[in-house]
Amino acid sequence: MRLRRRFLALSCAVAAACSAAGVRAQADAAAPNAQSPLVARAIREWTTAFEQGRLGARAVLQAGDDRQPAYVAPARAAGYVTAGDATRITHGEALQKLMFHAERWPDAELGAALLGVAAIGLEGVFLDRDAIELRERGHAALLRGEDARVWSVVLRAAAGERLALGSQSGVDGRADAAVVPGPARRVAALRLLGARNRPAYRSTVEGALLDPDPRVRLGAAEAVAGPWRAETLRIVQAALAGERHPVVSQALVRLVLAIRRAPPAEVGPEALDELAMAALERFGRCGWRTDMDLLDLVASCPRKAQVPLLLRGLDATTRAPDRLLGAANERASPLLRERLCELLRAMTGAIVAGDDPQGWRDFWAREQDRVMVPDPLPLQRGEATKAQFFGVPVAGGAVAFLLDTSGSMGDDLDDAAEAGRRRAPPTRLAKAKQQLLLAAQALPAGTTVRVFTFADQAKAWTPEPVTPTAANLRELTGVLSRMRAHGGTDLHQGLVAALGLRDQRFGELGDAAVDELFVLSDGVPTTGDMQEGADILREVREANRYAKVRIHCVFTGQGRGAELLRALAEENGGVFVRR
Repeated sequence: MRLRRRFLALSCAVAAACSAAGVRAQADAAAPNAQSPLVARAIREWTTAFEQGRLGARAVLQAGDDRQPAYVAPARAAGYVTAGDATRITHGEALQKLMFHAERWPDAELGAALLGVAAIGLEGVFLDRDAIELRERGHAALLRGEDARVWSVVLRAAAGERLALGSQSGVDGRADAAVVPGPARRVAALRLLGARNRPAYRSTVEGALLDPDPRVRLGAAEAVAGPWRAETLRIVQAALAGERHPVVSQALVRLVLAIRRAPPAEVGPEALDELAMAALERFGRCGWRTDMDLLDLVASCPRKAQVPLLLRGLDATTRAPDRLLGAANERASPLLRERLCELLRAMTGAIVAGDDPQGWRDFWAREQDRVMVPDPLPLQRGEATKAQFFGVPVAGGAVAFLLDTSGSMGDDLDDAAEAGRRRAPPTRLAKAKQQLLLAAQALPAGTTVRVFTFADQAKAWTPEPVTPTAANLRELTGVLSRMRAHGGTDLHQGLVAALGLRDQRFGELGDAAVDELFVLSDGVPTTGDMQEGADILREVREANRYAKVRIHCVFTGQGRGAELLRALAEENGGVFVRR
């Protein structure tokens, strides 16, 4: 957030300087600029150094020529870094100066350099805070421009055509050969075409849905935007037919849902139902997260023909067709089975146990001719569960608890009923431990549990997931007894540990170790490298877009902090409670 404010301040200063030039600056903008090749090389060198971990956007330029990153030489030759900038500006601010030049004097080479900024981290540090901000800045800088040469570069990159990323005018006189853009630049280009959303770009974006690289297919599925065409439905249906990548499958299902919500005027309901059924054919084949999105599709357009597919899907809640998907489906089966049975009951009116696939098949064999599926579906209540954490049902198959153990958690719990029964009221941490143990004791035998805490640092108390056996519950009791309240509140590091944020890469799900997370805290973040609530929410939102971890939040304090936890729960399909 501080970096963003510094960027904004620098942006205003540079913008003011540019506007002071008036009409002359506008005339110059259309003319070639002798410094542009140097600027393009500086941006490319900056981007490479950042992605290789050789510079940080928030780090200050060091004094001394022998300590400067490679980008400084061309940036200095172009006049955008001076000797006086050492120890005064950050590398991020230096990049911002270069990007303003690229916007003022656009050309193909500068457009390719900015595209590299918009692609930062998509093949590596995907969820790094600075990488996210830099991608956003590169994306915004390109969207603000209208230069045909720049958008030709973007279009060619999205299509995977060769690009000349350098020129003979570099600071060292070296020519860079034309290269085929990698997946990161192609994804960034597709996002830009989708955001610009012009008819001339649609065939390129839609064609990328069938690309061999799953990251490119994912970028295309996220970029395809309405108004839809009849041809879009055909291409999406063809993409669904052969797709088995779990994340790309999710993105395609969500695209189908978006098309159904705003269908093309020339497409009738039969074609839309055919598209939905093509998507439902993926049920049980691409992982439980895709299945959960498919159930959202069913809820939006319930049809009688879908019931047999859902009945077959009950088997996928306990087993999967291949070893790669087996573990994830097995861990998440309670969540999937709960949602699946809610829909089946709403569509058929039957009351059959969720763990009885044969019972459902027998019911359908007897009653299918008499069933009338309502549209819209009536609201259904999920099955009751014995396991609860501060009154919130625990329904996942791979559950994690993330407890705040900062110093304030040692304060007495503000609970009059508890105080009346005890000589001294329990502390907030003691109550959290009690609730966690009660929840673990009530979990079904196949559920796995992990326990994390955060204060000044995060800690995993269960290095590996454990099942609620008698021996493991005794060990968990010992683990809880060793927790002490001390230090500050670094919620971000707790979420990094519990959700495995640093292990995630674009287009991947990570180890998928958790499907339901309970977060308990009594205050706002007070320490760590990320304390702004908006930054924390943005990182979790990006990480959880396809991971679909249900995040519940419990706030046990009296001051600020409730709103951040409320937003964290609401944005991630969970429940917020204040205790």
